[in-house]
Amino acid sequence: MSCRRIQKAFGDRMVLSDIDLDITQGDRIALVGRNGAGKSTLANILTGSMDYDYGTIISSRQEFSIGYLRQTEAEPELFMKVLKMETEVNGEFQRLSSHLGINQLKNCSGERIQKLSGGEKTKIALARVWAAHPELLILDEPTNHMDYQGINFLISELSAYKGAAIIISHDRYFLDHTVSKIAELDNGKLKIYPGNYSAYREIRQKERESQWHRYESEQKVQKEIESKIQQLKGWSDKAHRESRRKAQGRMGAKEYYRKKAKKRDQAVKSQIKRLEKMRQEGTSRPEKEVQVSFGLKAWEQGGKRLLEGQDVGKSFGELLLFKDSSFYIKRGEKVGISGPNGCGKTTLVNIIVGRESLDAGNIFVSPSARIAFLSQDLPQGEINSVLDTLKAAKLEERKNTLQLLHNLGLAYDRMQLPMGKLSRGERMKIAMGMAIMGEYDLLIMDEPTNHLDVYSREALEESLIGFPGTILLISHDRYFLDRVCNVMLVFEGQKIKRVEGNLSDYLSAWSSPAAHSGSNKNDKREELLLVETQISRLLGEFHRYQVGESAYMDLDRKYQQLLQRKKELLNRE
Repeated sequence: MSCRRIQKAFGDRMVLSDIDLDITQGDRIALVGRNGAGKSTLANILTGSMDYDYGTIISSRQEFSIGYLRQTEAEPELFMKVLKMETEVNGEFQRLSSHLGINQLKNCSGERIQKLSGGEKTKIALARVWAAHPELLILDEPTNHMDYQGINFLISELSAYKGAAIIISHDRYFLDHTVSKIAELDNGKLKIYPGNYSAYREIRQKERESQWHRYESEQKVQKEIESKIQQLKGWSDKAHRESRRKAQGRMGAKEYYRKKAKKRDQAVKSQIKRLEKMRQEGTSRPEKEVQVSFGLKAWEQGGKRLLEGQDVGKSFGELLLFKDSSFYIKRGEKVGISGPNGCGKTTLVNIIVGRESLDAGNIFVSPSARIAFLSQDLPQGEINSVLDTLKAAKLEERKNTLQLLHNLGLAYDRMQLPMGKLSRGERMKIAMGMAIMGEYDLLIMDEPTNHLDVYSREALEESLIGFPGTILLISHDRYFLDRVCNVMLVFEGQKIKRVEGNLSDYLSAWSSPAAHSGSNKNDKREELLLVETQISRLLGEFHRYQVGESAYMDLDRKYQQLLQRKKELLNRE
C-alpha cells in the first residue's frame, strides 16, 4: 500500500498534512507521536473506516485483508459482540485465546464474563483479529492492560507473521522487541526512521542536537550580517552627505560621490537580500521538548501504618481470585501490583476504595488517609468539555485544575471540546488531572500509562518517584514499575503476598538457583519455571504448521497438557 500527500482536517485543525507512507510485505512499522497527533486517525484512513480530504492511496492488489485492533475493541459493548460472534464458531480463535491465557470461554458463566479484566478483553479482541489471518495488521495500543504472558506471546506471533504490521504503541519494551521502522507523526507531518524504538530515540536526539547547532551557528551569522548592514547603512548615509557637500564647486565631483553612494546602497541591499534568504531557507528553531508536569502533593499526617489486609479472600461464582492472603503497606512506600490478567488486581483496588466487598477477611485503611484513585476505565461518549465539568467548582480549584491540565500537555482549545471528541491519551490526562488534584497520602493508580504518550509516561515516572506520599500502582509496563516501585504485592497461586524490592528483583529471585533448593515450595517453583519454559518453546513452534495438520495437533495436545500442569502447580497449597 502506498499513501501520497494524504491530508485530513477537523474543522480548522489540520491533523494530517501531506502524509507519504509505503507499506510492503514483512514491514514492522511503529506509528508514534504525542497524544492527539492523529495516529488513530491515520489508522482509520488506512483501513477505509474514515475518509481523507486530499491525496491518494493505491495498492499493488485490488483486494487484500486487513486485521484492525482498535482501542475501542476492548470496551464493553464491542467486546460482548466479539465474544458472541466467535466463541462457538472459530477453532483458531479458541486456540489463540487459550495461548493468551484465556481458557474455556464458551463455558464461562455470565458473572465471569461480566468480570473479565481489561487485559482479558484485549486478548479476546486480539485473538479475533489474528484468527482471520490478515495480510496487513494494524494494532492500536495492543499491549494496554496486557500481562507479560500476553505481551511475550504477541512478540512471538509477530516475529513469525509473514504479512505487514503497523503498530501504534507507547510501550517502549514492546516496540524494542517487535518493530524495524518508526513512523513519527508530529505537527501533521510523517517522518520515517530505521530501527526499533531505542534506535529512533537516539537518532532523534542526535538530530535535535545537530539542529540546535546549525540554528545557533546561523543565528550568529545573521547577527553579524545585521551588524554589517548597520555599518554599511552608516557608510551609505555618509557617502550621500559627501556627494552633496564635496561636489560643490568641483568639476565632476558630484557624479563621483553619487556613484560612491550608490555602491554603498547596493552593498546594503545585497546584505539585506542575503539575510532574508537565510531567514527563509535557514534552519528553523527546534521546538522545545514536551514538558509535562504532574505537580503531585502529599498530605503528610497520620500514623505509620496506612493499609493492612488480613486473611482476605474473593471469588466470583466458581472463580477463585485469591484467598488466605495477608499483607501491609506503610506510609511513604511505593508499591507495585503484579500478576496475570484476571487474577484480581483491579478487584483488590476496588475493594480498597469501597467499590467491591470481600468474601473473607478484612482490609484496614487508616481513617486519616486521603486517597486519590485513578481507574483504568475511561468514560465513553462524554458531551461535556473540561470547562463545562469545572463550572461548578470553586474559582481557586478551577484555576488550579486548568493549570494542572495545561502542565500535562493539554492545550486550552482542547479543553473546550466535548471530551468524547478527544483522543484516549488526552482523556487519560484529564482523568488523571481530576483524580490527583489536591493533597493526598495514598495514590491508587490502575494502569495509569495506558494511552499516554512517551513524554507523559516518562514525566509521570519522575513525578511518582518524587512524590513523598504512598503509591499503590497496577501496571504491566515493566520499565515503569522498576523505576517507580520499591515494594511489590504479587498475585501467585491465588494468594497475594508482599515482596521487598521491584519487579525485576522478584523475577530474578524467582529464577535464581538459590530460590529452588530445599523445600517443596521451591521444588514447585522450579517445576513451574520448567513448565513455563516448555510452553514458551512450544509457542514458537506453532507457526511452522497449518491448523489441522497432525504435527500441529500434536503440538496443541502437548501445549494443553502443559497448561493443565501449570494450573495444578499454581493451585497447589
